Amino acid sequence: MKRNRSARGDAGTPLRRLAQTLLAAVVGGTLAVSLAACSGGGASESGAADAGDGARAEVATPGSAEGTVADAAGAVGLAEAPEEAVNRELITTGNATLAVEDPFEAAEQIADLVEGAGGRVEARDERAETAEEPGSASMTLRIPADRVSATLDALDKLGEVRDRHVETLDVTGTAQDLDARIAALRTSTDRLRELMAEADRTADLIEIEAELATRQAELDSRVSERNRLSDEVAMSTLHVEIVAESSPAAQAEPGGFLGGLSAGWSALVSTFNVFVLVLGAIIPWLALAGVVLLVVVGVRRQIARNRPSGPGPIVAEPEPVEP
Repeated sequence: MKRNRSARGDAGTPLRRLAQTLLAAVVGGTLAVSLAACSGGGASESGAADAGDGARAEVATPGSAEGTVADAAGAVGLAEAPEEAVNRELITTGNATLAVEDPFEAAEQIADLVEGAGGRVEARDERAETAEEPGSASMTLRIPADRVSATLDALDKLGEVRDRHVETLDVTGTAQDLDARIAALRTSTDRLRELMAEADRTADLIEIEAELATRQAELDSRVSERNRLSDEVAMSTLHVEIVAESSPAAQAEPGGFLGGLSAGWSALVSTFNVFVLVLGAIIPWLALAGVVLLVVVGVRRQIARNRPSGPGPIVAEPEPVEP
């Protein structure tokens, strides 16, 4: 019996070892497959994530098609924003001095030039030639704002432009403020008219009418101010002074004896003119003084004639002589 048990024990030991080996191999293979699957899944997920990140990076890259479209849209938006925001209102004023041979004729030509450009002559002053000063003219012109430069360039064809100055004033803020006030006042007046139509009491109606009159007067004033500002923006103001150009060749004064004689004669004439001027200024006062003197003398003589004569001299009577 002991021999049979030992034989079965010896025979069962290799079988048990083989079973254990097979079990270990199966378990090891299962674990290896499981680990491989896990690692493969992680690799695939990481690869997919990397691929997704790469795709997103490619989409967001400015060089890609969609990125280029987005960048172009953004660029267009940035380019259009300032254009929509910029609506500047500018008042342009200027002045110039023009030297010509005939100031009056040049004034006529400038008036025709301005009217042809769609402007108008707001003021015109002409001064005739005198012995001391040559003729001249001055004009105040209202020209469309986009024609100021062309008008100044056209003046060069009429004569010599000696100086010019152009100044621009930005009144965009003032215009926007006026527009906002006008809009608010119109809304207020419309509301007051609605309240006046719904009022059923005389006191309320009178109060609403008074407030409406005040708001309407302020609205009319703001509208008038806005119209004036719009006119100054649309029509620029240009002041032009037209003078006669000096003679290109001045006559040389003679020298020597003739020059001295001419200078002495001029000095004598100037002195005589001054003497005559002073004499003419003094003669009226001398005449007045003579009249006053004659009146005083006549009055004194009349007083002397009308003065009564005094008592005669007292004569002493002789004393009687006794016989």
